[in-house]
Amino acid sequence: MTGRRLAALCGLAFVVAGCTAGSTGLAPASPTTGTPTPVVSASPSVGPTTGTAWGAIRDVPPASFPRYPGASDAPGATKDPVTEAISTSATLVAVNGWYSAALSAAGYKQTSVSNPAEDGSVVAEFDGGSIAPGCRAQLTYQPLGDRTFVFVLVAAACPSN
Repeated sequence: MTGRRLAALCGLAFVVAGCTAGSTGLAPASPTTGTPTPVVSASPSVGPTTGTAWGAIRDVPPASFPRYPGASDAPGATKDPVTEAISTSATLVAVNGWYSAALSAAGYKQTSVSNPAEDGSVVAEFDGGSIAPGCRAQLTYQPLGDRTFVFVLVAAACPSN
């Protein structure tokens, strides 16, 4: 084979390999864990997003997304990707009631609330389709000692404001 043909075949193999890895929506396996990591993308209208089993989520909540009054940031409280993790000394029932009212006022419709899981956590689903097609949110309320943690997922389809 001539040098030019060999270079062309190597270039083609590189392009095909790159397309195949990118088509799954996952980055190559991490050398330390051996598991795929979510591909992070940026959209000018939404900002950075991350792929999850729930769907693509915003990395930061929209400016109009309500936040429980007096809540503290809780980075590292979960290993799962979330739009926001916060904690409060309020009860799970109080936090769930507040978010139900606040998200309703913001244009979301609560579609479900799970029964408490074994660890006491509750998952609430909200449809924001009246805000934008595909807009939705999922909030997991998890009690731990005297704190309630709130893990927020906001779909990438939700607008910034």
